[in-house]
Amino acid sequence: MDKMAGRMKVRKYRFFKDADTEGLLESKMGIGTLAVAGEFVPVPDLSTVKWKKGADINVRMTQDMETCLISSSALISPGLFLLADCNNNCVKLVDVSSRTVTARLQLPGQPWDVCVLADDQAAVTFAINSMIQLLSTKGGQLTRGKEIKVSPKCRGITSYNNRLYVFYKSNPRIEVMTLDGHIISAFHKDDGRQFFQAPYYLTVSASILPTLYVSDSDTNTGLQLSLDGKVLREYRDKQLIRPESVVEVGPGQIIVCGRDIHNVLLLSERYGKMTEILGQKDGLTKPFFVTFCPHTRAIVVGMRDNNSLNVFNAK
Repeated sequence: MDKMAGRMKVRKYRFFKDADTEGLLESKMGIGTLAVAGEFVPVPDLSTVKWKKGADINVRMTQDMETCLISSSALISPGLFLLADCNNNCVKLVDVSSRTVTARLQLPGQPWDVCVLADDQAAVTFAINSMIQLLSTKGGQLTRGKEIKVSPKCRGITSYNNRLYVFYKSNPRIEVMTLDGHIISAFHKDDGRQFFQAPYYLTVSASILPTLYVSDSDTNTGLQLSLDGKVLREYRDKQLIRPESVVEVGPGQIIVCGRDIHNVLLLSERYGKMTEILGQKDGLTKPFFVTFCPHTRAIVVGMRDNNSLNVFNAK
């Protein structure tokens, strides 16, 4: 007790305000303001929609030396799509309303997949060049930006929350990286089981709980994964043969094209089932990519080694 009494000291303290915080509290804007960023467009249940084939879009240009192979597409703005033309080493902007190619940009290799980023940016993968090319799409013009060096055989790419999710066919895996190319994590197994055999495409479903959807063409499978690489659900169906492009169209709705059975399927997250919404009867032959525009309510399908895109409008 004597020792404790000697150690007891009473100290006086004074509080000093943080000038930045004090200024923030005095601000009339508070922590920020809200501005209109765009119009929310509700997406109907695509399994109940009837489709009518519209006029095809010819995407071959005078600079193209080969028949077009549009390996992927991404929606830039209402009715405007960014295309990767693998055979002609370029990307193109296509206006679905006017059915014309509005811009073209030559690239240093064969592009495979494209995804849209914030601030009028996009990203393109190159499997042979082992890189990701960032692009500007501002003002309807295409210009090259920064290059990100990555491992060989990178294929699919998607983005979520300022992160890139990149698919690799060699040593099949998904890498999560920053927009500067810094690898945050990678996954290819769950409980010791290899996920993929021949992965090509992936997309993010931004539902209440965001998840990844990937297509594996060798196993005829669609996989739903958590963002940290846990398998949540496997989609298999006799109507799904050689799945290629997989795209989110709305909350809980994913479309994927089956190349070797010539169809486009709708994957329902809620019911865990697949429904064919387009097929051979609609003129599809080896569909390679599919994209949906909720503003124009149109599905655009590109077929392997074909200069034309098929457009289907909701009735």
